[in-house]
Amino acid sequence: MFARCLSRLTATPSCSTSSRGAAALPSINLYSFRRRIAEKLSNKYNEKRVHEIGPDLACLEWLMECGATSVRMSDGQIITRQREMRDYIPHALSENIPSSDRPALQVGDIGYEKQWPNAPHTWIVEVDASDSAIANEGFTYLRDVRRIEKLKLNFCDYFGDEALKFLAQGRPAQTLTDLEIVLNPCITDGAVYWLLKLKSLRRAHFYFLPYVAHRQGFIRQLKMALPRCNVTFPEVDTIGFGYEDAKKTKRK
Repeated sequence: MFARCLSRLTATPSCSTSSRGAAALPSINLYSFRRRIAEKLSNKYNEKRVHEIGPDLACLEWLMECGATSVRMSDGQIITRQREMRDYIPHALSENIPSSDRPALQVGDIGYEKQWPNAPHTWIVEVDASDSAIANEGFTYLRDVRRIEKLKLNFCDYFGDEALKFLAQGRPAQTLTDLEIVLNPCITDGAVYWLLKLKSLRRAHFYFLPYVAHRQGFIRQLKMALPRCNVTFPEVDTIGFGYEDAKKTKRK
């Protein structure tokens, strides 16, 4: 709850370290203070916890403590509150699913089960972390999740290019099919280097990323490296999600 309130305080600040004049200095200082609080409160990676309950449940715990909107699990359960998360984790850990009823193993699952023997047979499928206080270090939790498919990261201003590195170097590079990032002042042109490694992407939507200076080049690199991915990154006309602009661009 604190993390969710924290993410809504003051206007979205800049992540740039360059001098932008005396008027911008208070916002930058306040942003740094807010970000440090968020990282210390709920974005510290707890390796011991991951080994205790498995990467997916530890990631679920992190997401809800940071104020994520919703997380859908492979058993159909949708978690929207911390209380639901706290009830769900012991239930998932105690549930003994017969081998005949378990989902069929896919590429990488055998290695996953061998590495995480305490992990339950449910995992994260979709995440809507919009308007949450997730930060770069916390993305370490996403690195080893079993089979995440959809990740929505709208109106989050604590993570940047470094966070996408954890996705690109982990299991999500082979499973993530849908990625959405709207209104983030920390994503730069350099993020494309990590996005190109998400080989399973079929949809990637970006909007209002002010520190991506070369939008067309950003789009071109993604389309060349990920030809099966529908990439939308419309110009900024109004504050929002850019969906309508993306539809117009696609029709053209």
